[in-house]
Amino acid sequence: MKWASKIAFIGLLLGVSVTSCHKKECSEVVPEMEFVSFKPSQVEPGYFILTFSFKDCDGDVGKDAGQSILDENGRIQKSNFMIDLYHVVNNQWVKHEFNQDDAGLDDNIPILNNGATNPILDGEVDKRLHKDYSLLGYDSVKFVSKILDNQGHYSNEVETPGFVIQ
Repeated sequence: MKWASKIAFIGLLLGVSVTSCHKKECSEVVPEMEFVSFKPSQVEPGYFILTFSFKDCDGDVGKDAGQSILDENGRIQKSNFMIDLYHVVNNQWVKHEFNQDDAGLDDNIPILNNGATNPILDGEVDKRLHKDYSLLGYDSVKFVSKILDNQGHYSNEVETPGFVIQ
């Protein structure tokens, strides 16, 4: 190999190794959420799929089923995906109050792993809702949701638009 081609090859190899091991920068420890969609399930009649996207820079979203999390307010939480259901009464949105022993629509995001070189987690989380059982037969609904990471940080609270259930 000629001297110039050796230098070019070493430069290319060095460039690939530096860029492939470069960690993505993300400094926010509080997870972020956005509403994606609420639509009828294509595979299960009578069900709807509520979808949110999320991003967590330090990658600590997700928990085991029996695990609880001490939140930033000092309360122990059994769920890390909180969903409040609202329905219309006299042209006003009213939060449905579930029985205190019932988790309501809250759910758990399982432990997620994005690898050691990049702790940033981002993706989508779905909640499967039955028209009659989960949505309680309401004809108009909306949702307010947030997630909780393992350090007790709540994401931003996301409010969906209202939906008429057909």
